Amino acid sequence: MSASQFSPYQLVTLRTYQRAPLLAEDPKKKMLLHSLSETKERFKLTIAGYVILDDHIHLLFSIPPEHECSAVMNDFRANFMRASRKTAPLLDREATTPCWEHRIEYCSAYSTDELRAYLDFIHYDPVRHQVVPRAADYRWSSLRARIAQGHYSESWAEMGPPAAIARVVRNFAGRANDS
Repeated sequence: MSASQFSPYQLVTLRTYQRAPLLAEDPKKKMLLHSLSETKERFKLTIAGYVILDDHIHLLFSIPPEHECSAVMNDFRANFMRASRKTAPLLDREATTPCWEHRIEYCSAYSTDELRAYLDFIHYDPVRHQVVPRAADYRWSSLRARIAQGHYSESWAEMGPPAAIARVVRNFAGRANDS
């Protein structure tokens, strides 16, 4: 696929408000995946990858030209907030405290090399944040599906991070601390 035929993908990072571990519990992560599924259907997204950590998420997706990334992310966040409020008591702290930081970070991938670098970054993030020793062991990532599809091996990145990750981390370094 040439660069002119490549449909750009968006790498989006959302952080919880004040980096609080609001997504630490499995039910919250499940709710987030359900919200992503709803947004995917509504906007006809192609999801290339995701990772959900306790205080932030990374999503990599392609959007049809008739939609804008900000509309997609607003829908996704609103879906999650509605679902959260249904499960949280009215006086619960989560119901009155913001869930997400206002700022959303976006990077576009305009080539298959950039797409692969972003996927590697997403899938290696739980190891980078010392949540798991092996990326393949992390449950809340698209890596397991990519292994099943044959895009990654079960032992991917066990000897250390792929080289392309350093470039992605450098790109984020100027935007925020510790993506």
